[in-house]
Amino acid sequence: GSLIVTSDGKTAYFASDGMDTKGGLDLYSFTMREDVQANRTLWVKGKVFDKKTNAGLPSSVELTDINTRKLISKLQTDEEGNYLVTLPVGKDYAFNVNRKGYLFYSDNFSMKANHPDSALVVNIPLQPIEAGAMIVLKNIFFDSKKWELKEASKTELDQVVALMTDNPQLKIMINGHTDNVGSAADNLTLSNNRSKAVIAYLQQNGIAINRLSSKGYGAAKPIADNSTENGKALNRRTELNIVSN
Repeated sequence: GSLIVTSDGKTAYFASDGMDTKGGLDLYSFTMREDVQANRTLWVKGKVFDKKTNAGLPSSVELTDINTRKLISKLQTDEEGNYLVTLPVGKDYAFNVNRKGYLFYSDNFSMKANHPDSALVVNIPLQPIEAGAMIVLKNIFFDSKKWELKEASKTELDQVVALMTDNPQLKIMINGHTDNVGSAADNLTLSNNRSKAVIAYLQQNGIAINRLSSKGYGAAKPIADNSTENGKALNRRTELNIVSN
């Protein structure tokens, strides 16, 4: 008969009508060896759609290990833009959605904790590539009070390089923002230097400097409440703004 494994990967069940059966099928169970237990996973599902029209968009979905930059999976949504992807626990992932003519979408999922098996719904609005469009680059990382790009940022930065390469007329501005911890002057310097670090990476990877600009705002433009840790994390951000296309 079929072997059924529980969602935590630890216990297996099967039915048998073997010689020792007492009639019909008997149900047996056993504990899986640790070396063959399935990884626990988080299911992420949702719909990709045009931010302006709400129409579903067939798109490419990529899942990358942030730390190794290894592509874990790449899939296409259905014709209506619906997708379903699994994230095994134990790693940090960059989650990117791409469609020609649109700004890419990025997110990240930290699965290093023993995350329970569950489903997460993430509906994704994509913005057409046009002047004034903006996205937050959610996988750009810096150490506290520093502006050197961490290695884990390169997956996202390479997405920006690909965007600029595929759209050779595109000009962008990278804006840096901080939370309100520290002095206004220090935060302004920090945000300026962080945005310049992104520009330097793009230039080093073949993007002409006349297509790139940057500006730091310090803590002057918060998008969340700086009185909470979650709010501060949201305010520490790097934005990509389209200047012209």
